[in-house]
Amino acid sequence: MTPLRNLREVLGNLAKEVEVLSAVGGAVEDLERPDFEEREDQALNEEERVFDTIFEKSQDGTRPALYRPTLPLPRHKRHLFRYFLDGSFRSFFLGTLLEHERESPIHFAQIGACVLHRKDDGSVRREDLKIRNLLLAGKKRLSPELWNKLENAARMAGLTLVDLEERDIVSGVLSDFDLRNKAAGKVRFEMHNLEAELIRQILPKLQLSQWLVVDGSLQFQPTFKDLEQSGVIKPVLGVAKNFRKDPLFVFGRGPGAERRSIYKLLADLKPYHRTAAFSARQGKLVFWYVRLREQTQVDYPLMGVVKAELVNPSQEAVPSELIDLLSCALVAERSVTPHGQDRRWHAHLYPIFLAERAIKESLVSREVVQQFLKWR
Repeated sequence: MTPLRNLREVLGNLAKEVEVLSAVGGAVEDLERPDFEEREDQALNEEERVFDTIFEKSQDGTRPALYRPTLPLPRHKRHLFRYFLDGSFRSFFLGTLLEHERESPIHFAQIGACVLHRKDDGSVRREDLKIRNLLLAGKKRLSPELWNKLENAARMAGLTLVDLEERDIVSGVLSDFDLRNKAAGKVRFEMHNLEAELIRQILPKLQLSQWLVVDGSLQFQPTFKDLEQSGVIKPVLGVAKNFRKDPLFVFGRGPGAERRSIYKLLADLKPYHRTAAFSARQGKLVFWYVRLREQTQVDYPLMGVVKAELVNPSQEAVPSELIDLLSCALVAERSVTPHGQDRRWHAHLYPIFLAERAIKESLVSREVVQQFLKWR
């Protein structure tokens, strides 16, 4: 409870400096946008929309097919995925600071990232869990004197003060004017930075027989740079449950080339199959899609599909056998699912769900925050 006690002290002192228009009940939880991950994916690849390079090669030299079977590879045959990472957060709008003609929303957030390690017998344990407390406001919306006071108070309270107006790839997908609306993107950006710290920490423990599965894209900095610097593919696989819906895919060359929207590409993707792997970022990233479930089990053809990513520093075509292996292991992970506990159940990997739950259980609840944070 110490972070909330410290934050309450900061808020009490702040109310002596400026007028405060407080949120009803002291705090209002910022709800996550259901399409945010999709919009992030679009922002990360804003300049690329048409993907016409299949970036994999078979040992026998045959031309890669658009679809390939990926039957489940159970853990007792080959235990490939050993580490699983996810991030989560909880964010609250506290009110508006009014300083003469200046005004800024102020938010409190807790971000977390967790890595689980799965043992030989299939049991999982927490490898590491990091929680960080944030205070967010618009720096240019306040006087330098007030910002400095807020910065010092946050530091003494063990909080990280974040400028809502500082641009980044995540919050940039939202309006620059409405800082309250932009807060969720800024919190997500800070969460991705925390995830990057854990990825960097876990990298020395990985090998080709022990992979890390990261929930979401690997294209966020500094993660992409960390994985690119090695010169070879690191055993880190990004798996996104939500992804952009606007790309076009070209299969073949010349007049006979076939163009497919992502809807057509995935509607024809059979259960326990994957698409060919396509190139992005001049070959530095390879991605493909895997169908985890029968379409009869879901409500929509794009449900039950995940997008997989590998950072490819060599910029050479990735062996099809490696992509098949990773895809088969992914399909095997779909057996246990949090049905009814998460709207993304159809694309969830159970260890990722457990990592997310471990974080949320470590964050303070909405009821506790509202009870504890009252402006004096």
